Amino acid sequence: MIGRQSDYNISIGFSTTRLFISRIIRWATRSSCSHAFIAFDDAALKMRMVMQAEAWGYELRPWKRWIRHNTLVAEFRPVGPRLDEALRETATRLGTKFDYWSAFIIGIKSLFQSWSRNRYSLNLNQSPWKLTCSEAVVRFLMHGGYTAVKRLDPETTSPGSLLRAVLASKKEFEALFLKLTYLRFDRSLTIEPKIYKKSVFLFNKKRDSLR
Repeated sequence: MIGRQSDYNISIGFSTTRLFISRIIRWATRSSCSHAFIAFDDAALKMRMVMQAEAWGYELRPWKRWIRHNTLVAEFRPVGPRLDEALRETATRLGTKFDYWSAFIIGIKSLFQSWSRNRYSLNLNQSPWKLTCSEAVVRFLMHGGYTAVKRLDPETTSPGSLLRAVLASKKEFEALFLKLTYLRFDRSLTIEPKIYKKSVFLFNKKRDSLR
């Protein structure tokens, strides 16, 4: 399962749950997902791990445990610059508190997108000790030098906005999994199944069998 230790088989993903709060987030951000995360193979533990921001803070969780409570919407392998160092840098944020203020602003910004097209941060204290799920992934990719997120504001980017940016950057990301039944919820996405391998589109299977 584990490849070269310097590679970690890194991926970024987007997910949701059946919880009411997830539905609210998808509705407010007009997206097919409510969550973003980083996944990688841990050579020491010999298992796949998920690094993510939850309500209690930025955490690390085994993939097999994570997949039991989440619906995977999309997963991508970054094929641009290597992300080994970015992964280690992001890991230093484990234990960081969840940024509720930025999460609230993301919802408001999404609802009134036409009123807030200028780029600015609404995290007034710019705290390095608070994170949202999408902010962590955006900063992770920025640290790795990915152009897909170059113009995104980490603190006001929703999971759905990040997903759109990733899908639009086919040179930097390879699709591993796309759940079309959820992706169709976001009408702003233009996905042509013909350009992806049929194996990418899995409808009824969970991805637990692949890890």
